[in-house]
Amino acid sequence: MSTQWKAVLGVILIFVLGFASGVVSSSIFAQRKMAAFLQRPGVAMMNAMEQRLTRNLDLDENQKQLIHHYFMENLRQHKQLQTLIQPQVQELNHATIQQIRAALRPDQLTRLDLNLNELHNRFTEFVSNQDVGNPPQPVPQPNAASTNSAPASPPATQ
Repeated sequence: MSTQWKAVLGVILIFVLGFASGVVSSSIFAQRKMAAFLQRPGVAMMNAMEQRLTRNLDLDENQKQLIHHYFMENLRQHKQLQTLIQPQVQELNHATIQQIRAALRPDQLTRLDLNLNELHNRFTEFVSNQDVGNPPQPVPQPNAASTNSAPASPPATQ
């Protein structure tokens, strides 16, 4: 093999190794960012928002700390508000499920129950990995005999 071909192969090898190391390091970086987001999505969202809003402001260290404190305080207040309205949200969700159940046939009700259980299990698993309050309570299921006791009617529009 001539020296010219060895040089060409050497350059190609350098590019291939550079590409491979870039792919590996990028995937490691992306996995860490995604893991941080999935572990604490509220904090990750606030950090992302903070960075976006302040990226070109040339803040000094005191300003950065103060603004970060404001964002974290905002997150804390969001969580407090969320716990205050959670019972009302659950009540609304339960009423909506009851309306949906009233519109379904018995065979559809069985599949809806399976879908609800799967959704509840996934959500509970997701929430158990979070730093956010308590997981929601399971949606109570009415007896099969009491469902579809009257024909379904669409909700009134205003």
